[in-house]
Amino acid sequence: NTLSLSNVPAKWISIPLNLDKYLFINCKSSHCDMSTQLTGNTCYFQTYLFALLCKVGRPIITPNGRSIDLRNPDLLEKVTIRIARFLLTFFFDSQNQILRPLTNSNFVLDFFRYRSSPYFTAFAQYLKAKKVPVPDYDRQYEGVTKYYVFTKSLHGYDKFTLEGATSSTPNTKSLQYIHDSDGASQKLGRGNYYKYRAVNLMFGCNAGAMLGMSSFCEFNSWRKNQLLSFYDKVVR
Repeated sequence: NTLSLSNVPAKWISIPLNLDKYLFINCKSSHCDMSTQLTGNTCYFQTYLFALLCKVGRPIITPNGRSIDLRNPDLLEKVTIRIARFLLTFFFDSQNQILRPLTNSNFVLDFFRYRSSPYFTAFAQYLKAKKVPVPDYDRQYEGVTKYYVFTKSLHGYDKFTLEGATSSTPNTKSLQYIHDSDGASQKLGRGNYYKYRAVNLMFGCNAGAMLGMSSFCEFNSWRKNQLLSFYDKVVR
């Protein structure tokens, strides 16, 4: 059975969090509201904070349905403080003797851009508000670059040759066109897009082949896959 929300007499409303303090997952200036992303490309971090709210804070709608209580606000406070400290000591944590030097290659060039980062400021101010010492973030750079100075080669590779036996599996560079519905959903809708294509544009509408799909993700991959061979014709 399916249920269409358009047939349900309901309306969307915003309800506040019953919080009287700043816990990073909520808004600093309005504790009853959720926090919002500080830059244009941090929606994944906001999703993480929401998951943190649900997993640790354990929200529950109040009996009157007009607000949201948290079962574990104190635990959520402890966790967000630990996360803030973890992110500010991620590369070099002298207290716990942890070094993570094999990071993005832009680390050396871009590190000091943190001074204009709204998230660095947010984490630092959050720890100060909780009366927790803020780690000296410049030591992250010092710890990692010192490792680079004494470790001349960061990566090593074994010797290899281009000789020897090759696998008997089909050449992945030569496309195989699918014209049979048997196994088509797995070949066209999952991780094999690099070697399989629909034999023609209409094959993408084959109901028998589409029955093998188990999620919208597979349907989306299928839809894109069937257009790849005909992209030049479609855009003209």
